[in-house]
Amino acid sequence: MLSENIVFTLPTSGLLVSGNRHIPYGRTETEGGLTLVFAPWTSAHKELWEPMITEMFDLQSAQVSHHSTRRICEAWSLDAQSHGDSALLNKDALEHREALSIEEYANMLRYFITSNYVRGRDIAVVGQSASTSAWILACSGIDLPYLRAIILIEPVMITPPIADLSKDPRILIGDANHVRVSTRQDTWLTYAALETWLRKTHPWKTWEPRMFALYLAYGFTAVRDAVTGARVVTPKCPRSHELGFYPGRAHVESGRLTSAVCARYPVHAVFGERPEMVSLESRGSICDASQGRKMASVSIVPNVGHSVVQENPNGAAEVVYRILTSLPTAQTALPDTNIAARL
Repeated sequence: MLSENIVFTLPTSGLLVSGNRHIPYGRTETEGGLTLVFAPWTSAHKELWEPMITEMFDLQSAQVSHHSTRRICEAWSLDAQSHGDSALLNKDALEHREALSIEEYANMLRYFITSNYVRGRDIAVVGQSASTSAWILACSGIDLPYLRAIILIEPVMITPPIADLSKDPRILIGDANHVRVSTRQDTWLTYAALETWLRKTHPWKTWEPRMFALYLAYGFTAVRDAVTGARVVTPKCPRSHELGFYPGRAHVESGRLTSAVCARYPVHAVFGERPEMVSLESRGSICDASQGRKMASVSIVPNVGHSVVQENPNGAAEVVYRILTSLPTAQTALPDTNIAARL
């Protein structure tokens, strides 16, 4: 595939966003089809979507025929304002403000899908884990007639009812992640020391080799330690800003809005085979049609847990590509889905 990097400025905050645009070989500017927009999860960066995007382009190339509106013409992946290369571009601004929130991430995504970068194209958006909540917030309360699909991989929105925020197990998972990240090592003397640490630490030790290599190559930067003056390696996303994606507030709000988004757009849920962070009970609640959260489809990626894309990017690509190639035409009604049988 062919790729280019684009940086744009958000008009409200002035923060910069780094995005990569990928197109399959042989594609012409006059061709129609789908534009995909990928949003990374907490602590991730845009390059981590590339194995999955490459596989989807390969699947498309191998297919003999395509419906013109289902063919993928381009794929974008965007760093959150506090993650990846965006974090480096916004370094000074991020140092003097509170942690960037999921709501602000959602505002960026909404700005992009209504911008001239993708105007006039049919769009399908894809997120995993925390970015699924950002996509729900981004797509709620707005008319996007060109939005063909919202694909949520391991969605983590916290759906009602919520009896007690302080005791809800879904909230407690986020609290535990907050504590874990707060105490996690975040500087290493060399990239070799970093790689050694990652290879023996969960979740990175279970990642598919290409995903591990991309994380190592694009997720970190060398800086000078403020105390010792020595050069050290540290994540591009400052720990204080990674922590901004864990509070339950945004995930509760996205859970409240999910039914309205499902009523307006085709929403597809994708889960890993092993229930880890998102329990079977939570999956059932997220996909509860009786509460208005009717999914257009529910899919399972085999042999993975919560880290679907990291552990099995090809399997994730196959599932998402199957969803895209089965999108209904404007004249075709969405089929009923037996949710319980898929979870």
